[in-house]
Amino acid sequence: MDSLEQFVHGIEQHGHRLNARKYGAFERYLGEIHRVNGRLGLISRNDLDRIPTRHFLDSVMPVLMGIMPTGGTVVDVGSGGGLPGIPLAIMLPGTQFVLVESNRKKCAFLGQARRVIGMDNVNVRNMRMEMLPDEDPSVLYDVAVARAVDTVGQLVGWCGSVLKPGAMLICYKGPRPEEEIESAESVMEAQGMVWEGTYPYEEGTPESPTLVVLKKGQSG
Repeated sequence: MDSLEQFVHGIEQHGHRLNARKYGAFERYLGEIHRVNGRLGLISRNDLDRIPTRHFLDSVMPVLMGIMPTGGTVVDVGSGGGLPGIPLAIMLPGTQFVLVESNRKKCAFLGQARRVIGMDNVNVRNMRMEMLPDEDPSVLYDVAVARAVDTVGQLVGWCGSVLKPGAMLICYKGPRPEEEIESAESVMEAQGMVWEGTYPYEEGTPESPTLVVLKKGQSG
């Protein structure tokens, strides 16, 4: 079984450190996942023994790779059990996070996790992502993140209208996402978004997971 110490080691390999407060937050979050997972299915049974290295470490890669800006407000699209939003919020306590999740029971878990961890920089919205602009059209976000949620094109379609000019969409993807990016070109143009770059977790490793980063045009 993976331990939080292995997760800490992975973070340190990228030149970052966890203080005691952040370590405690991850510890409480891990405990909450294990407490309800049999009922809610937040994590597949095959992954239960490697949540720290497979899910927590993957979630915080935008921070470890220096891609994620600090400050402002981030929307987590289809947050599920809080991945990647909660690990990112633990790492960036000065950044506000809005976790959008349509499943009511998962939203209840997110609210409970927020209280147990003690996170005042997290808010939860129980709705479909496409309904978010209708809640308050004047609210725009600095960053959107999406892990294991739909295609790049669909994410651009959902997020384009809620991002500020110059804002960033970070999509967690597998290796070689080029075809998916090309398929999104028309919706990217319609939403005033451009592809900024694809960043592999491990340079020179063909099977490395990637972060696909798009930006909203300044005139958008």
